[in-house]
Amino acid sequence: MSMIDAENVLYNKWRPFSLFQPFLRALRPISSVWWRTMRLLHTKNLKLETPTSVRPYAILSHRWLADREEVSFQDLQHTQVSPSEGSDHAEPIFPSNIQSKQGFAKFQRACEHAFQAHLKYIWIDTCCIDKSSSAELSEAINSMYAWYRDSAVCYVYLHDVGNDEDPQFGFENAQWFKRGWTLQELLAPDHVYFFNKDWIIIGSKATFASTLYQITHIHQDILLGNRHQRESSIAEKMSWAAGRKTQRIEDRAYSLMGLFGIHMPIIYGEGDKAFKRLQLEIMKSSDDQTIFAWQDSIHSHSARDRGLLASTPDVFMGASAVVAIDYSHFINILSKSRIPVDGLSRDYSISNDGIQITLPMKEASEGWLAVLRCKGEDQEFPYGIYLKKISGSDDFLRTSPTMLEQLERKDLQHLTLRKIRILVDHHTLPTTKRRQFFTFRSTDSVWKRCGYYVCPKPGGHDVGQGGGYKVLDPKTRIELSNNMQCGCIYSQGPRGEVTVLLIGIEHHRPWVHLLADADLYRYVDTSPIRRQTLHNASLVSSPTSSQSSSQADLISPPAPPSPTSP
Repeated sequence: MSMIDAENVLYNKWRPFSLFQPFLRALRPISSVWWRTMRLLHTKNLKLETPTSVRPYAILSHRWLADREEVSFQDLQHTQVSPSEGSDHAEPIFPSNIQSKQGFAKFQRACEHAFQAHLKYIWIDTCCIDKSSSAELSEAINSMYAWYRDSAVCYVYLHDVGNDEDPQFGFENAQWFKRGWTLQELLAPDHVYFFNKDWIIIGSKATFASTLYQITHIHQDILLGNRHQRESSIAEKMSWAAGRKTQRIEDRAYSLMGLFGIHMPIIYGEGDKAFKRLQLEIMKSSDDQTIFAWQDSIHSHSARDRGLLASTPDVFMGASAVVAIDYSHFINILSKSRIPVDGLSRDYSISNDGIQITLPMKEASEGWLAVLRCKGEDQEFPYGIYLKKISGSDDFLRTSPTMLEQLERKDLQHLTLRKIRILVDHHTLPTTKRRQFFTFRSTDSVWKRCGYYVCPKPGGHDVGQGGGYKVLDPKTRIELSNNMQCGCIYSQGPRGEVTVLLIGIEHHRPWVHLLADADLYRYVDTSPIRRQTLHNASLVSSPTSSQSSSQADLISPPAPPSPTSP
């Protein structure tokens, strides 16, 4: 029997058992809360319903296409059914613009597999959430881990796996393993089945446990349910998320809420603050100090002094073997080194922008060495981090963030307990030059008579300054930085008329200025250009603005992507 045949037998064998999972889980208190708001898709008539009681359902995990290519909640409002409407066997009819979407076949096949497994409902994130409602989106994100956990079965569709010779070809390199949201979609459900691009089942979480460990670094006993996730340290869980990407930076934090049992408001636009907020919420219910055991060896140009909290899950990349030390065992370790332990609390408190904590500390060459109540799995002694006291203040910062010290017995000598306040965040000026890029397009065919110069300083402009004359074409990309602050772009018309566009940076903000008539001669020396009648038309314009004027125009940022794309 081939691997695929065996997997299909296993899949069919477990189908009946899978149906009972939601009923068993219905005894959990959380189920009675989220079931009132969960919208499910009927697997036969493909209509959205909101069941009033617990129903077994399948759930889909997949890599999103572009938003416009996925079947959305709004698309399902335009679904028609055959004259037998009202029957569970009514055949749905979709408009051609929906059927032509790249994600339509995926939508159909997921529903077909659930229907064949005798599951009446399926949940698909692209169409079961009304993302136009911020309240519904926030509730869905906070509930999503529970929805995956309580599913009867999870179908993982891998669009980039399989070929004619090998149905599993490319499994280890599938994009699904690199996305942030799919981490909880792998861990939360009990029964996870993987399908390749042709919807051939190629394995399950159980049969792929060894391979999944190699890909994700999540131990097999956790994947198989033999060890509960709550037995893993905070640092270990964070390490599972290291290196994963999300389309919105905030989703790196939001996709981890269920993993840590955290609920918090969804605030798109807060950027990196979302991950700091997640860590603060975790600390409210845990005294696990592995949350401080991060090591930023990724960005060598990063600031030396930091706040206590990590900036991204990536700094936990090597923390899969970091474990918390039991409080009583930690006391024993310190006592053996003759360190007074009276007043060593296992708790800490969070204030406005800092954490009040008692740590064993001593002065060292890197500042202050502080001992954490955590260690490596195979280590005897704890980890240490370096802190720096802020001049003129009693507050401390994390310093030398690339160093997470594996301490030895001699490092524990001469420690004393200190109750200190460590800042959560530390704002520093950028350590790298900011750069702005400009790309231009023409409103008519004048490129043969266009050129530009980049001027070292703003002020008076001479077309002979800077790096010399350069030809301007529709794909021109001009880079401006601290050393090259202003660009002078000109166009000469067929009768010699001149139009000049100035671009520059001031206080890290880009500006654009169109010059003509008297203004042109005030700011630009055009003597190298054949000077005739000036032309007021906009020959060169910013691609992000449909207007041109003599006023400064700010270049708008691109529109943000969909907030829930994984």
